Amino acid sequence: MTSRPRDAAVRAALEGVLGADVVRRATLQPLDGGVRQRSFLVSADGGQWVLRLPAPGADALLDLATEASVMRAAAAAGLAPDVAAVDKAVGILLTDYRAGARSWSAADAREPRNIERAAALLRALHALAVDAPSFAAERIARGYLAALSARGAVLRTRDARERGWADELLELARHYDAAHPPTALCHNDLVAANFLDDGRLVLVDFEYAARAAPVLDLAGLAGMNDYGARERRDLLAAYRGDDGLRIAESELEKIVRLVRLIAFFWARLGERRAAEPTAYSALAAELAERLC
Repeated sequence: MTSRPRDAAVRAALEGVLGADVVRRATLQPLDGGVRQRSFLVSADGGQWVLRLPAPGADALLDLATEASVMRAAAAAGLAPDVAAVDKAVGILLTDYRAGARSWSAADAREPRNIERAAALLRALHALAVDAPSFAAERIARGYLAALSARGAVLRTRDARERGWADELLELARHYDAAHPPTALCHNDLVAANFLDDGRLVLVDFEYAARAAPVLDLAGLAGMNDYGARERRDLLAAYRGDDGLRIAESELEKIVRLVRLIAFFWARLGERRAAEPTAYSALAAELAERLC
């Protein structure tokens, strides 16, 4: 841990799910990943878990109880780690630690064999019969833009490029909602770090999961991991198989653009809400380069 106050806060959060005696014997190790440093490896009495703390920033789409329910269903299908405990009052999620598993990098996500593996994982996830709120692209987009405007009229004072992106976001969101009804459980946050690989591939961090069209996850995987034209074609071919989804490459490109715009304004909103905005600012700058 980086400081005694932080260590004390994490241990206090853990006591409700593991008990004070276990927590006193536990060791804590920060885990990398994401723009918000909020995950820890907890080791005690021969057991190991991953603790995820709440964090300020842009709001998740799911409340913690619903996220845990979705993740348990995915775990039962072998698509996610098991949920060990949830404390809704404190806002923490405790999941089983997969020793030997490593998070992917974006380069891993672009490997031809891994594109096939990710496509198979997503097909299995999309086949689960799990209740979750429907993804409403225009509502989400308008929510982010309204929140940004309320915080100092950001969008009225930023440069024309960003105002143009806001207009483009709304146009693409309306197109998505009209063209792609919600038919499947989607993870909706397919940055490379949310894939864990120990020979068997699983997903973590389901806080943005929703019922949506499968193309949303394909676009998220492609858009957040810098897929080029070849990787996008390979992903579509691997996902559709002999009788699966039929999505034109041009349509996938539109939804990739939508995903990147949503992520950009999510990062801009987190930049203004977080006490320490550096990581959000860096992500917003990275996404801006992809959008140019």
